[in-house]
Amino acid sequence: MDVLKVVQQLRDLAADPQNRATIVRDQGCLPGLVIFLDNDNPDVVLTALEALFYLAQVPSNRPLMKNEMGLLISVRRIINRQQSLHELKSSAQKVHDLLIHPSGSARPSSHSRHGASRSNSFLGSSNRRAKTIILQVEGLNDEESRLMIEERLLTVRGVISFTFNMPRHRCVVRVRSDIKPEVLCRAVESSGTFGAQQVVKSERGEEKLLAFGPGSPAKGGKENTPVKVCRSNV
Repeated sequence: MDVLKVVQQLRDLAADPQNRATIVRDQGCLPGLVIFLDNDNPDVVLTALEALFYLAQVPSNRPLMKNEMGLLISVRRIINRQQSLHELKSSAQKVHDLLIHPSGSARPSSHSRHGASRSNSFLGSSNRRAKTIILQVEGLNDEESRLMIEERLLTVRGVISFTFNMPRHRCVVRVRSDIKPEVLCRAVESSGTFGAQQVVKSERGEEKLLAFGPGSPAKGGKENTPVKVCRSNV
């Protein structure tokens, strides 16, 4: 699949105001754009941001876009990432401002037009490439610790979104399918303040916490160490 062509087609569809509500409500398009925001090709990221800017022109789309898992996180990551090109930062800021402060945002110029019926099937496969990893975080006790862990997770390319279960000291992270749990654990532990283990569940519903030793390779070569087993419904 040519990712750039796919996102260009979607951007062109989003340029037509008649298509914008349909695209945002499609089950695959908006999640796919979120994944594209973390693509290694700057042209893909920029085109995805252009599509999001068009979609955010519709006021009724904005609440759905703000609630889309990972969208604002990915946009803010582009804004804050030092390596991001100026054009990417600028486009990301425009999307962010339009979603958060719509009254002061400008409208984009018109782009090419295409039929309204073609948006349904473009991005479904991209959405399926995401997965969820649950982390048990030692030291996740308050708002300050939560913010510190957020900062560490935002350094990992491939993180789409995350939510916290503070009473259980857990973080549920949605990532690209190629991201390994040890990468997330090391990112959290790099602060020197927290400990992180992956929560996995057996076929019998038993939970096991898996620790990743320091220096273990990212591509296998060292088995995870089981730490604790318990029964629970996550």
